[in-house]
Amino acid sequence: MSQPLIAARKAAVRAREARPDTGAVPELRVVVPPAVRGLRLPLPVACVLLLSLGLFGLLMTNIAIAGDAYRITDLQVTSQGLADRQQAAEEELAARSAPQALAARAAELGMVPAPAPVHLTADGSVGTPTPATAPEEPEEPAGTTGAGSTGSAAGTAAPAPPAGAGDAAGGQPAEDAAAG
Repeated sequence: MSQPLIAARKAAVRAREARPDTGAVPELRVVVPPAVRGLRLPLPVACVLLLSLGLFGLLMTNIAIAGDAYRITDLQVTSQGLADRQQAAEEELAARSAPQALAARAAELGMVPAPAPVHLTADGSVGTPTPATAPEEPEEPAGTTGAGSTGSAAGTAAPAPPAGAGDAAGGQPAEDAAAG
């Protein structure tokens, strides 16, 4: 060790030895640490408060989740109802778009089916146009009167072909052009 360190240790020992010995026992007293007792109560209170706040937060989270579950259920019911309405609308559209339904609606409007369709191309037309005629209605017995029946044969006669329905070569109707 170094000399100054040894000298410092010996100085403390010499100071104790140099004190006069009075022979009396020094008086003992209790030393109370300052303000330590006041700090012990807030720790348990803080722990209980923290635990209470955590439980309250957990309760509020569960309430919010339950509310959202009810909202999701309501939205699923609404979605199912809208899906049912959409499916019904699609089925109605499919029924109205069926060929039988379109033909029935066309007949109600007075339309008749074309006997031989003609297709138009860039080079001209493919096929020979022929006028469509109304189908002959079956004759009803003499004693019955129907709403669509006039009671005469004039209502069942085929209408005359339109003015421009003839063949382009001779100006005759297509039936006459094929024969002559």
